[in-house]
Amino acid sequence: MADIEGQDRVCAFVRNIIATRIGEVISISGRPESTHRNIPVVEELWTSSSHSYAIEHTRVESFEGQIANIKTIERLLVPVKDMLADRVPGRFVLAVREKETSAVRMKPALVHAEVVRLVLETAPLLNVEETRTLHSDRLTFDVQLHLRQRDDSSVVIYTDIEGDPEALRLDRFRRALAAKCPKLADWAREGRTSVLALESNDIQHSNFSVNYVAFERAIAERNDQPDIVVLVETEVSPMYGWMFKEGERFGDDVSMPHGQHCYVEGEFNSL
Repeated sequence: MADIEGQDRVCAFVRNIIATRIGEVISISGRPESTHRNIPVVEELWTSSSHSYAIEHTRVESFEGQIANIKTIERLLVPVKDMLADRVPGRFVLAVREKETSAVRMKPALVHAEVVRLVLETAPLLNVEETRTLHSDRLTFDVQLHLRQRDDSSVVIYTDIEGDPEALRLDRFRRALAAKCPKLADWAREGRTSVLALESNDIQHSNFSVNYVAFERAIAERNDQPDIVVLVETEVSPMYGWMFKEGERFGDDVSMPHGQHCYVEGEFNSL
């Protein structure tokens, strides 16, 4: 099920960015999905005093199943992170394999208790930059525990994924563009500017820089490119908005006001 609230927030942020860039108030003028049932439609239509827009939003996963993996980690391991805070002798990384955790069917409380036990037993034995594999017959997956440094008392959760991250990311961008670009091109034929809002929510495996590399390769393969493409990073708060494309300009060639590199939610003048 789509995260409608998150999608609306991303689209509102992108709308404010474009409004700031053109110096005009932009309003939502329609949601075609509510009125068109038998044809492919875009998610929103916007209008200003001199422009009209067709908008599509999509969340780009870093790898197949990334969204599902986030939910699994939130259920199985994020509570462990909180339970271990101020109880371990240093700053640790707790790593699991996505392939293994995606198949876990255990009750979360049992996982929490066993992982906490393993970490508290092993953490004092590690040297800085040492990694150990923690195995328990009570768990259906192994855990890698790594000691970064002795100061602080915290645990960071990390997920190892199968395959080449760059290839996986490129594949996901190709899929996202294939799903969204044709609809945007159709709705832009009536004089609208097409806008694609790309959402990224995986600070562990991606950032705007590596996302742009994948986007640049994927968009070059298409003859139905949107007029405007904005990447919104939602894994941080406030959100960051990066101009990936505006007209014929890409990346760093898109002008930014006052030497900014990106837009920060709530830190620029929306109209």
